[in-house]
Amino acid sequence: MSKTRLIVCALFMLTSLSAFSSTKFVDSNFEDARVKAQAEGKMLLLDFYASWCAPCRFMESTTFQDPNVSAVLNDKFVPVKINIDDFDGYALKEHFDVKVLPTFIIFSSDGKVIERIEETLSPTGMMNILEKNLATHKPKVRPANVSPQTSVTNKSMEAHQPVMAKYKIQLGVYNSYEKTLGFYNKVAAKLDEPVVILHDYKGGSIIYRVLIGNFSSTEEAHYYLTDLKTNYGIQGHIYM
Repeated sequence: MSKTRLIVCALFMLTSLSAFSSTKFVDSNFEDARVKAQAEGKMLLLDFYASWCAPCRFMESTTFQDPNVSAVLNDKFVPVKINIDDFDGYALKEHFDVKVLPTFIIFSSDGKVIERIEETLSPTGMMNILEKNLATHKPKVRPANVSPQTSVTNKSMEAHQPVMAKYKIQLGVYNSYEKTLGFYNKVAAKLDEPVVILHDYKGGSIIYRVLIGNFSSTEEAHYYLTDLKTNYGIQGHIYM
């Protein structure tokens, strides 16, 4: 086989592998996707994003290209992207009270909100969340002769369920995503605990918070903060 044909075959295989590995988001509106998830006994994942959101683009090129993440989302979930700059997307953003990007909302197969995530997730972080929900929420397939609920304002689909207070450690805050990513890579290389980037707003401007941990109390967060200072020389403060 000639060198040119080998190169062409290699490029074809790489392209095919990339297409196979990427997450296949459903091209559908929220209501149709909800009905599809219920009919197929799958969970529904809404990914709220915008074209100007740097963390969203980061996840699109990393997390949603990961073969393990893609395999689970493509097989066990109905994943839908919600562009908050679109008319319908903005309405859903307001309905679900989305304040930061990216925000992910996971619904059980019977249409109930079971988790809300407001942070940038690595492939490992996303897999942990997906596997946890698959293990704790068994799908319920709607019988063919039963009509699905159709209104987004139905009580079972209210904006979002209460989220338990959780505390994190803020390691840094930046207004440049490039500086944020540089700091993120530096501390992530030192620590075993997952480090996340939260896209937020302050004074009308976009800021990026580098956070770690998921603590149920301030006492637990203080203990971890002391460990960071003592063993790693990393400063921070408690963030809720």
